[in-house]
Amino acid sequence: TNFQDVAELDYSNNEMRTAMIDAMEYWIYEANVDGYRCDYANGVPGDFWSQAWSQLDAIPNRKLIKLAEGNRADLLTSGFDMNFGFEFYGGITSAFEGQPAIKIYEAAAQENSNVPAGKTTLRYTTNHDESAFNKTPIQLYGGKQGALSASAITIFMDGVPMIYSSQEVGRSSNLPFFSNSTIDFSANPEMLDTYQKMMPFYTSSNAARSGTLQLYPDNDVAVFKKVLNGDEVL
Repeated sequence: TNFQDVAELDYSNNEMRTAMIDAMEYWIYEANVDGYRCDYANGVPGDFWSQAWSQLDAIPNRKLIKLAEGNRADLLTSGFDMNFGFEFYGGITSAFEGQPAIKIYEAAAQENSNVPAGKTTLRYTTNHDESAFNKTPIQLYGGKQGALSASAITIFMDGVPMIYSSQEVGRSSNLPFFSNSTIDFSANPEMLDTYQKMMPFYTSSNAARSGTLQLYPDNDVAVFKKVLNGDEVL
């Protein structure tokens, strides 16, 4: 891979596999972790993931979240619960860069077509790589209101929403992760206030989280409705 910050492990070595799974078990038992976000999951054989999740899912009285930072077709059939929404991210950034708003729906539909029943996708307006090496939401989406607009679409449309530290306080400069860079969590309190209104509503509304998605395709405006048992969220 030419990655300089990680060792490349030999997944043809069964002793290494056993040691890796043993380490994953350790953190579940000793630190009570809720699950794993697996970096560069595309670079690890699918049969290892099947082996690992089969063993870890057998731990009594645990419900682990298994998130793949990857989009390889077999990851969601190898035991992961969700993967990264790379295509949705591409759709929403292209829309805010001047492409038709319908690109958001098209990207989501294409991505969802590859998601098996019972699995889902992590949706975001930024992540560790994008905020470090590309642009932050403030830069990508045209300022504070644009960043909040992109978040509203991403949180409420479908999938599982992720908030990456610093977006909720509108950091404008890049956020490196190989060096220390302090986040000012007192910045832009009006943005934080908006997230503190959106997220409790999202978590309290079954329609917002699990409703049937109704789209109103338009080139200039992203409008959609979530409907569940007579409840509607526009």
